[in-house]
Amino acid sequence: MNDRRDSIYAVINIGSTSLSGMLATKSPQGRIVPIAAHRVPTAGCVRQGSIHNIEEAAKRIDMLIEAMSTTLPDEATISGVYVGLECRSMRSERYDSFIDLGEEGSVVTPEHLLTLKDQVSDASYPGMTILSVTEPRYRCDGKREPNPRGVRCRRLEAQYLLIVARQNIIVNVRETIEDRLRLRLLGILPTPIAEAAATMTMEEMALGCAYVNIGGGTTSIAIYQERFPVALFVLPLGGNNVTRDLTQLSVPLLESDAENLKINQGSMNLSVSRTEEIIATSADGSSTKHFSQLEVNRYISARILEILNNVVSIIHEAGCGESIPKGFVFAGGVTKTNYFFETLRKLSPEYRKASLRRDIYEEGVDNNLLANYITEVALAAQASEPGVTYELRPLESLLQEQPTTRSSEPAEPVVQPKEEEEESYTYTTISEAQHLPLDDDEDDFFDYREESYRHEEKREPKEKGPSAFERLKSGLSKGISSLFGESDGGDDY
Repeated sequence: MNDRRDSIYAVINIGSTSLSGMLATKSPQGRIVPIAAHRVPTAGCVRQGSIHNIEEAAKRIDMLIEAMSTTLPDEATISGVYVGLECRSMRSERYDSFIDLGEEGSVVTPEHLLTLKDQVSDASYPGMTILSVTEPRYRCDGKREPNPRGVRCRRLEAQYLLIVARQNIIVNVRETIEDRLRLRLLGILPTPIAEAAATMTMEEMALGCAYVNIGGGTTSIAIYQERFPVALFVLPLGGNNVTRDLTQLSVPLLESDAENLKINQGSMNLSVSRTEEIIATSADGSSTKHFSQLEVNRYISARILEILNNVVSIIHEAGCGESIPKGFVFAGGVTKTNYFFETLRKLSPEYRKASLRRDIYEEGVDNNLLANYITEVALAAQASEPGVTYELRPLESLLQEQPTTRSSEPAEPVVQPKEEEEESYTYTTISEAQHLPLDDDEDDFFDYREESYRHEEKREPKEKGPSAFERLKSGLSKGISSLFGESDGGDDY
């Protein structure tokens, strides 16, 4: 049991495959000290990052709250939570504000900066809710100025990035948390921005980099330049699309069996023998089916390469293709697919696997937790208001308690015992998650159409030769077009 009286922060992440939560405190330096983390499958109540079934979502989030509450003393209660969101309609909008300071100019004061920030309140987008406003990028008389306070100029400008999402999605979150569970909604945090801020190095943020999380129902892209986020996109594509593809193999499969096949025996390796076979057992163990390993791998590889191609196309359309010299930081369950990073090596982009930056968490935190709960730690780092409250206890009850020895070490995250319901689990990787009914609704695609991805204008080659970004774009196109050709695909990329 945790008997700490520090400020305890509670966060919940709404994922397409699982709902997860974490309780954590912060060290005096602001580093995260996890207390407990727990995860349950969505079982279809969340689709592409949006709450679809409010009643079922409330039930499962309540399971999270109860599981995490067991690590708290009796008089402590989880009363408020931050919610991390990564839904298909989430995107960024640029907002520019400015002040003219006269022909002679004026020295920029804090009041001028507040005036710029107040202008953001005038921003509105039909049918959308503004979730957060990033720190601005300033310009004085057209020149970039990291800290304009005290600088004399005639025109002061600020460029903000606003993160927005559809109003009905936010309404469902509020009804689930506030109306059904009677908890305070302390804030809705854009998960991709929180993850990028906790995993990217300062060099990557400053020079230009793209954080890409390929999850179960969505793929998010957060682009950073000059230490600031400059664009955010969320595509309704992810690992669930791979599962759906595998139901169309030469031998039909149920989605639950296709998910098992993908996780346990799937790969992006196209160098396997044409004669190599695999045996897939149904989820209930009642039947077995034989498949060509190469056929399975081609289906998986084709879909993942298509997702990567869409990522590259969006970055290209955003005008950031030449502005991310540090390449990509990849995260998400799909990146755990066998041979994913080996395939990236053939495509030749600069990339790395996402991991929490060392200054985010306190020493002594379990490495397994850090690897499996990156999102939750990142959300906790953004939290500013405690979510756990304490009730006053009678003096008599305190005197009756036996004294306990308190350790000066950070509290160890408690692994929760398995719940009676088999679906609930703790400290598991995404590959162990239960199976999720897939969403057939892929109409809302950010107003981007597949035609725009496949028929882009060719860019003029530079004298210095193709960049890493262009090599990746070219490699993806060749990889997708050759997947189902006559070759064995071993070196198609």
